[in-house]
Amino acid sequence: MSAAPRPARSPQTIALRWIAVTLAAGVAMGLLGPFGSYSNPGLLPRIGYWVGAMLLGLLLFAPTCLWVMRITPPGSRWHWPLLLAATLIVTIPEAAATRFIAFGLWPELAELKLGLLLWYGQAVVIAVPIVALMAWRLREMIGDGRVAPVAETASQAIPADVIALQMEDHYVRVHTLHGSSLLLMPLGQAIAGTRREGLRTHRSWWVARDAVERVEGNARSMRLHLSNGLIAPVARSAVTRLREARWIADV
Repeated sequence: MSAAPRPARSPQTIALRWIAVTLAAGVAMGLLGPFGSYSNPGLLPRIGYWVGAMLLGLLLFAPTCLWVMRITPPGSRWHWPLLLAATLIVTIPEAAATRFIAFGLWPELAELKLGLLLWYGQAVVIAVPIVALMAWRLREMIGDGRVAPVAETASQAIPADVIALQMEDHYVRVHTLHGSSLLLMPLGQAIAGTRREGLRTHRSWWVARDAVERVEGNARSMRLHLSNGLIAPVARSAVTRLREARWIADV
């Protein structure tokens, strides 16, 4: 018996959990004192500095991850390069802000002549693995439905003239007579948002009933020709469902 799918968590719940993890990471960094910060006097100021730095990172990098995931599918060859480039850019204000705060807390750092470029390099060393982990977790949670879709605007609604839904990694490609578009959500949630009669014909496909123009093949190898010229596969396990719904005759 397969396990029941986990319910989607609200954005508020996700945000609170990530803030808690960020706070814990900041405390750990304050205790460890990376990049020589262990020599900065005062344990509490050091912990406070790292907690603030990590929270600022969350404020900057979480929207960066979501933005990259909206405009490039994770399976695209441009996804990770764009995420890296965006991270390098967003790290600039992170490095400038943390350097300014650190020099205010510990004026003696000025004697070490720690330039902005060096500070930026240290910030990048911390930011890149954190952003990669953040992006990986977001993809995983969106893919199995444990987090609601990233985009919540009306443009993310399934159009009324949808012909088919096709799963692509953690995205859903929505096919209509006028083309296709990608939505960042699990296929199950996309199917629930449709307003047309249809069936899931394959693990990664849903098809609207009135979009089927003809059926090709037999029970072992069946395909549906759709009104926009698309050909949708039919899994062997779905043949029975199509027959019961009177989409096809006995085959």
